Amino acid sequence: MSSKDKNIQIELTTEEKNMILTELNKVLNSGFRILGFDGGMSFPHYPYYLYFGGPDKELRRYSVGIFTIWLGYWNTGCSFRFTKQSELYKYIKALIEYQEEIEKDFPVLFNYIVSFLIELTESYDYAEETRMKPYIIKIVKEDFLNKKSYYREKYRNRINFIEFLKELKVRDYDKPYD
Repeated sequence: MSSKDKNIQIELTTEEKNMILTELNKVLNSGFRILGFDGGMSFPHYPYYLYFGGPDKELRRYSVGIFTIWLGYWNTGCSFRFTKQSELYKYIKALIEYQEEIEKDFPVLFNYIVSFLIELTESYDYAEETRMKPYIIKIVKEDFLNKKSYYREKYRNRINFIEFLKELKVRDYDKPYD
C-alpha cells in the first residue's frame, strides 16, 4: 500500500467517517444477521481496503467486515462484488500488509477470510467471469494462505456465525449482546 493510500486514512473527517459508519450499520442491521452470506445485500461503494490498517478500530472493523462479507457472498454464489479484479487486488494487498493486525484484532472475521479464500482459490466451479484471476490466486496462495496453513486443521471447522455477528457488532435490537 502506498504512503498516499495511508494518508487517505488519516484525512477522513469525522463527518465522512460518521456517514460511512451510518450507511454500513443500516445495511448490516437491516437483514444481514438473518440472511447471512446468502443475502447479497449491497453496501455503499467505497475503497474500504484503505482502512485495514487505520487507527480507528471501528472503521477498521467494518472495513474488514465488509470485505469478509463480499468474499462470503462470492463463495455462496449469491453475488460477485469484484467485477474489476484490479479492485480485488487492492483488497488482497491490504489484507496481506495488515494480516497480523487483522488476525489479532478480529480473529473471527480473519478466520472467515481465510476459509473463504481457501474455497475461492481452490474451487474451479465458478463461472469464468466470476473466477479469481490466476495472478491473484498466486498472490493469495503464496503471500497469504501458505503462511496460514495451520488454519486448515485448527480453525476451519470453528466457523460460528453468531460469533461473526458479535465481532462485527451487528446486533439484534430485541436481544442485546452480553
